[in-house]
Amino acid sequence: MARAYLLYCDCTRKSGEKRSIVAAVTGGETDNLMVGRNGVFCDHKGNDWDATVTRIVENPISVRQAFWSPYKSLVRMIEQQVAKRASAADEEAKKKVQAAATATAHVDKGGVMEAEKQPEHKKIDVGTVAAIGVAVGGIATFLTSIVAMFLGLGLWMPIGFLGLLLAISGPSMLIAWLKLRQRNIGPILDANGWSVNAMAKISIPFGAALTQVATLPRGSKRELRDPFAEKKRPWKTYLFLLGLLALAALWYLGYFDAHLPTGVRVKTLLGV
Repeated sequence: MARAYLLYCDCTRKSGEKRSIVAAVTGGETDNLMVGRNGVFCDHKGNDWDATVTRIVENPISVRQAFWSPYKSLVRMIEQQVAKRASAADEEAKKKVQAAATATAHVDKGGVMEAEKQPEHKKIDVGTVAAIGVAVGGIATFLTSIVAMFLGLGLWMPIGFLGLLLAISGPSMLIAWLKLRQRNIGPILDANGWSVNAMAKISIPFGAALTQVATLPRGSKRELRDPFAEKKRPWKTYLFLLGLLALAALWYLGYFDAHLPTGVRVKTLLGV
């Protein structure tokens, strides 16, 4: 009912005390918040509690975060699909290794005991391959037409790019804006034992004041160079040297003679 991003946490102390809390997140980022995440809860008396997130009620916390949410969802879906494919391939490889090990274990018995028969692989239907090819061709044609139309905008290409971003992120931003206008702190206070019947709305500036986002201390700066980063190979230098060697080889074999002026070509042939 609060229309806010809520974290339900179970808190414990070494003395054996236990309590449950709910925290409203109204600022910052929520990408790293998940069920099972550990944290520290400080009560109004200054006591520290070990907190563990047990439940999350997801709601938008800012229009800016809603702008990037479709792209983050797409990346997350791609990662999940890649992980599923990798897991399936790993399981298939384990089955093949197990079958090979079973067959090897029965070799010394002279073929009396045969290894378990492997299921025959299903033959791929030609019609299925053709349907897949048609589908891929249709998708490629659609993407090609979109790219051609986009490149055909000319000087209006930046405006078209902004329009594409708004078409993707606009709906989520609109929904986030509507939900942010409905945030209400009344149900949270009511669940805490208060008697609040009024619509105590949480505006965007008020929400930013309720959640304090950590910032760098005054006078400090970020160190952008990682002293423990892995050393990178100078591939650009290698490619540049390889290109120079290729040009020198082509020049030595005479591939550039046809493009030289006549006088220079004759002098080169005479060795002058």
